[in-house]
Amino acid sequence: MGAIVTVERVLARTPALAVLLPLIQAYDVGCLLSLDVVARNTAAPRGLAVQLDAAFSGEESTSLHISLRYPGGVEVVSGDDRHCAPPCLSWFPGGVRGDATHTLYQMPLWLFPLPPAADFLLTLEWPWARIGPTAITLDGAAISTAASRSAQCWPA
Repeated sequence: MGAIVTVERVLARTPALAVLLPLIQAYDVGCLLSLDVVARNTAAPRGLAVQLDAAFSGEESTSLHISLRYPGGVEVVSGDDRHCAPPCLSWFPGGVRGDATHTLYQMPLWLFPLPPAADFLLTLEWPWARIGPTAITLDGAAISTAASRSAQCWPA
């Protein structure tokens, strides 16, 4: 079972969309960044669901892009895991929930292996939604500590 690192950050906001990172679930083998996109249905751009699906397909021109930059310059980019060489940041199947006014698109990202136990930079960019590069610092030490608290997937 993964241990939770509370992040509770709004990564970007437009009149129609909010991109949130509420938490990171850390396992001994990697971590899941729980990215949420909340849409105001009356203001959301046409084709939003299709554009979010593009993140899973790697469609460069329209998809939501996340990158991580570690100390020392190593960069990990969402959807760029075709070579399967770690580190990699892969979109993970999420879910959609909503009502007449808002829709929540859950867009988790699996990061393998765990990031270094030092601060690193997460950058979000989504030109299609008119969201320019926005960066926040994440605490790699907190993620490592949480991973050490998690139930190991397999015994050592």
